[in-house]
Amino acid sequence: TGVTFTMDDLYVIADRIYNLIRAFWIREIGGWRREMDWPPQRWFNNPLTKGPFKGQKLDRDSYSKLLSWYYEVRGWDENGIPRKTTLKQLGLDYTIEKLEKIVNLTP
Repeated sequence: TGVTFTMDDLYVIADRIYNLIRAFWIREIGGWRREMDWPPQRWFNNPLTKGPFKGQKLDRDSYSKLLSWYYEVRGWDENGIPRKTTLKQLGLDYTIEKLEKIVNLTP
């Protein structure tokens, strides 16, 4: 194609994709809650029965902390909703007005 991308360019493109996917689901579902990013409860309750992690299961507190960290890295609020500043930074300003009709966006 003749277009050259740096690694930083690719990271921005990936961030745009992740945020557009999240915006799409917020629009389609009519909102977003933190619980929607949690795995099935059996992953916390039932230890694995085989493989290198046999006998292990997820810890709810650790998962919650990891999810909070992930949201922060993505530039999302505590519920997994993109922040206005994140959308603006990525050139996705056009999604803000539509999302604000569905959810409260944090600055």
